[in-house]
Amino acid sequence: MKTTINKMVNILATAALLLILLYSCGCGQKLPENRPSGIKPVRLLNQDSSIINFPDAFKGKTLLLSFIYTNCPDICPMTTHNMQLIQEQLKKENIDYVRLAEMSFDPARDTPHILKEFGDIRDIDYKNFTFLTGNSQDIKNILDSMNILALPGDTTKTESGNIVYFFTHTDRITLIDKEGKIRNEYRGSKTNIQQIINDIKTLGD
Repeated sequence: MKTTINKMVNILATAALLLILLYSCGCGQKLPENRPSGIKPVRLLNQDSSIINFPDAFKGKTLLLSFIYTNCPDICPMTTHNMQLIQEQLKKENIDYVRLAEMSFDPARDTPHILKEFGDIRDIDYKNFTFLTGNSQDIKNILDSMNILALPGDTTKTESGNIVYFFTHTDRITLIDKEGKIRNEYRGSKTNIQQIINDIKTLGD
């Protein structure tokens, strides 16, 4: 009897291990989302002040999109760092059909020049990584269509007259497929890098 129970325990343990391995590898895994982003085409600017027709410029490529602002004291730098880690892993695995973009929900302060400084300080590789800013209403429409919350707090001024305010905002990285559909969403500042890589592989090129 004891031997039979031990065998059953071993079989269950082996089955559980196989399930874990299958899940972690993403083999045949279906992504939880498959819905249009709802974004209407707009003209935005990248970190070099070049016009980007968004989202059309990314059609035909898998897109990882996050929302940040450069004055953020905590979450946004962590999200940007995670996007860099994803970019590095994509390079290691020779996955070249992915584009990464970070859109500022603070366009009044985050001009192309400021976004370029933000990226340069972090040694961003702009080959497939783009910062985006633009008209305030266009940005708001994109935020609303993707259910991104970005609420500015009280505004104060420093002794030198500089305006200071921070945002309460959604912490998210969104995976969009080559047809412009949202396929998954992740917490930006504390995300599972390997899960995102596995989801990208599930989509394929």
